[in-house]
Amino acid sequence: MVGQPSPKWKEVDFFVLADQHAEEATDKPPDGLYAWMVSAACFVSLMLSIGINDAYGVYQQHYQLNEFPQATTTLISWIGTVQFLIMCLGGVFSGFLCEHFDTRILNAAGALLMGVAFISGSYCKTVEMLMVTQGLLYGLGASFPFIAGTSIPSQWFTKNRGLATGIALSGSGIGGMWMTSATQALIDSLGRPWAMRVTGIVSMLAVLAVSPWMRVRLVPNRNERLIDWSLLKDLRFSVFMAALVFDIAAYFGPFFQMPSYSVVVLHKSQSWGSNIDTLMNGLSVLGRLIVGFLADHIGPLNLLIINTIIAAIGILVFWVPFESVRTFFVVVFLFGFSIGGIVSVIPVAAAQVFGIARLPSIIGLLFIGYFVGGLLGVPPMSALLDNVGGRTNYTSSIWYMGVLPLCSLVLLVVMRLLITRELKVKI
Repeated sequence: MVGQPSPKWKEVDFFVLADQHAEEATDKPPDGLYAWMVSAACFVSLMLSIGINDAYGVYQQHYQLNEFPQATTTLISWIGTVQFLIMCLGGVFSGFLCEHFDTRILNAAGALLMGVAFISGSYCKTVEMLMVTQGLLYGLGASFPFIAGTSIPSQWFTKNRGLATGIALSGSGIGGMWMTSATQALIDSLGRPWAMRVTGIVSMLAVLAVSPWMRVRLVPNRNERLIDWSLLKDLRFSVFMAALVFDIAAYFGPFFQMPSYSVVVLHKSQSWGSNIDTLMNGLSVLGRLIVGFLADHIGPLNLLIINTIIAAIGILVFWVPFESVRTFFVVVFLFGFSIGGIVSVIPVAAAQVFGIARLPSIIGLLFIGYFVGGLLGVPPMSALLDNVGGRTNYTSSIWYMGVLPLCSLVLLVVMRLLITRELKVKI
């Protein structure tokens, strides 16, 4: 009625799977100062592990236009794709290991492997060898900080879980932002080999430094299965996992292709193109923080749906029909903000709906979806650019990027309807 306040969002427990019995792994309480130190450590770990992967567009541009001009876009894109795929596949094993071994030691081991990968990659002079070092070896090392940094914050918070997770995951966007600019500057001033050596040393030392705080708070009853396939028996989890496949498939395309698009289509400089990735990473940080804050008030799954809508609008409404700098910036703003929000609320939504005790292994299972999403993302986009667009016409590739979030949107709406048909419910 007029004059009455609007009803608040309902707060209802929608756990599809009850939390399994878990033991406290530490006497440190949740929501306290130590919990925020853990969140800060996850921030740094993700800043280097995922941030470097987000900055691969600079290497893609350099390889494509300078170092390997005779190689196809598809072949070169496999370096960054392998990097992400192995990170996800390794995340499945990391989730299992995090439930059985000290995550602080695992995080430190990952840091060492990350450094070795980039330093050894600096001596590689072929695309194939870069796939092994910059791609496979780095992805394997980064999988430990990736799974730990993504899953641990939710265990340490009960009051501000969305905000704390958003802050931790904003590290990947901030890392991508400064790593993009730093990588371009290092390549311009020192050359690609030394750029990789500096990156390897910095990432290794920084992640090693924060590893003592990378610890879980809850240890569930031991499950000796590497992957808990019983999760897939619940239709809602299966739909959620399928939706993430399409969201992750859409994630890296713009980061990989926008720098070269800026040069080839908009006729800008290579540094201008790398700055676009920097800007988009900065916007993704903003998206992570804002959406993380809002998730505590209106629900992570609701925010995931809203952000997927924004991502689809950005690509299909403003990028597909236009080839101008102004509309391109609109795409960068909409997609950068929304994709940051998407990746930040995925673990929060998983914790909200499926419970937090086994969150590392749950997210490890979701990383199988990430792996499939990586295969459905950049490689087909690059193949369309090579074979349909002749390496200069990006239209077919952009259409593909836009259809992916639409597919995810349909599945997310189905999942929400399976849980509840009430509209104003915090979930």
